[in-house]
Amino acid sequence: MDRRTLGVVFATFLGQGLAIGGTVGAFSLFVRPLTEAFDASNLQVSVGISLITLTLAMCGVPVGNWLDRGSPRKVMFTGCAIISTAVLLASQATSLGMLALLCVMTGVGIPMLGPLTTAAVVGKTAEAGRGRALGIANLGVPVGGMLFSLLAGFTLDAWDWRTTLQCFGAAFLAIGLPAVWFGIPADLASKSTAVDESDASRSATEAPAQDDEEWTPKRLIASIEFRLIALVMGVGFGTTAGFAAHIAPYLVDLGATTRLAGTLVGAMQGLMLLGTLGLGALADRRPAAQILIGILAVQLVAFGVMSAGFGLVPGASMLMLSGIASGGLLPVLGQLLAQRFGAASLGRSMGLGNLMMLPFGFGLPMVGGALRDATGSYASLFMVCMGLFAIGLTALIALQRRPRAAVR
Repeated sequence: MDRRTLGVVFATFLGQGLAIGGTVGAFSLFVRPLTEAFDASNLQVSVGISLITLTLAMCGVPVGNWLDRGSPRKVMFTGCAIISTAVLLASQATSLGMLALLCVMTGVGIPMLGPLTTAAVVGKTAEAGRGRALGIANLGVPVGGMLFSLLAGFTLDAWDWRTTLQCFGAAFLAIGLPAVWFGIPADLASKSTAVDESDASRSATEAPAQDDEEWTPKRLIASIEFRLIALVMGVGFGTTAGFAAHIAPYLVDLGATTRLAGTLVGAMQGLMLLGTLGLGALADRRPAAQILIGILAVQLVAFGVMSAGFGLVPGASMLMLSGIASGGLLPVLGQLLAQRFGAASLGRSMGLGNLMMLPFGFGLPMVGGALRDATGSYASLFMVCMGLFAIGLTALIALQRRPRAAVR
């Protein structure tokens, strides 16, 4: 990678760490403090992550189009400003209703600073080794999640949730704005098209799916292959985001302290590094769909063990395994979409595919909270997640059986 590409990868690495790691990745640690502060149920607090997921999924299409046609630097600046403002305002919230509105605001900013920008910008900039570049950029998710979870685990014990959010907001501003300014070239939008054309001409098997203008949202939706991939995106991202709201409460139920829960959540996020980097690089050499089958199969096994309720050590171990597997979702799915529909349409296809998160990512956090309130455990939630992973595996098998020529 040249200096320009390295700058983009590093900036998107930091953007991912802030947008996902500092929000969805650390959300579960605030569930118990907020239930106590506002005398609320797990279900009521879990609505927050559902609203974040709902909003970021709904914003995926317009943000994806903006990224494909506008300035990625402006998109990232806007996302950073929105998330920082929302988190700082949340530290002053006096009701769950105010927090809900700010969760919506956060969801608007996440795709601008994080996953959509990473997929679109890195996909367009990296002329070779796209999977490896996406893997490195997406390392920001586990690194950010690990650091913000560790920070929350200690500051929530030492101070309170309001001070912790103020620390988060300050970090978003101090890290995000300089990263975008120095890492994302102002002329990236004008040069990305030439990069895409060079990339497409170099490898017909890597981007067989035609040029930017032909893969409109309408044409993507009409593609059976895209619908199958979008279903996998919904299951993978939606289930991961939905369960993320309950990781820390689940560990506390097993006997962990708040600080230990924060440490374990941070360790899980850290182990996502292995999946993000390793599986992202592997996607340059192996079919992305096959890798995704392995990822969902591992998730199915991990959640099955957790549903059995063996205790803290087995449960935490399966969380670590789940972290490794889920870490590979973003880079491998990004590579799969780039291979099937071309790098020039990556922002558009990722944004449209994110809509499939809605039925999973929006409903699952609330379903999990309601099941926990009703049954006193998360076993039922794990069973629901296993069913969703089975649906994703079925979609991937169907995709594997379709001839590649059908994508044209």
